[in-house]
Amino acid sequence: MIDHLADITGVSPYDGGEPLEGRARDLYRKTHQTIKRVTNDIDTRFHFNTAIAAVMELVNEIMQFVNAESIKDDISWAVIRESVEATVVLLSPVAPHITEELWRRLGHEGNLIEVPWPVFCENALTTDTMLVVLQVNGKVRSKIEVPASYDEKQIEEFALKDKRVRNFISDKQVKKVIVVKKKLVNVVV
Repeated sequence: MIDHLADITGVSPYDGGEPLEGRARDLYRKTHQTIKRVTNDIDTRFHFNTAIAAVMELVNEIMQFVNAESIKDDISWAVIRESVEATVVLLSPVAPHITEELWRRLGHEGNLIEVPWPVFCENALTTDTMLVVLQVNGKVRSKIEVPASYDEKQIEEFALKDKRVRNFISDKQVKKVIVVKKKLVNVVV
């Protein structure tokens, strides 16, 4: 990230004003999922190890975004800056000295201890699609992405049209289709 310090410090953190697309939207979502998870892990459960693991996942996501493409637009750098700043603040209870140094490198004057804890944006956590696991007689046979707006009946119909599920069903009679919380469909033949 040090190679891109000038790019990051050259923009303000993303404020949610402009709509995001593609990888920038995914990084924004991951940032707010991480804020929610770390807040819960530290605040209510006192699980610092899982909080650090969540921050590590976010750092990996940031690095993949930066390394995946040549970023030319300021909005992407703003999303990256928001993610990096959130990372620094989320790590501050565990590593106060190094995070204070990182905070200064990001161009901030004040002390990190005075910065309020980040708050996750509920709207950022919503997804357009969801992953549904498809089973035939209790064994995983496929996975599909469906629009998040689908209800259980639509998910069931979509699952029964899946090519791999059709192959396992072949000419057998479907006895029952069980949809579990929009996450899993089990076809019993």
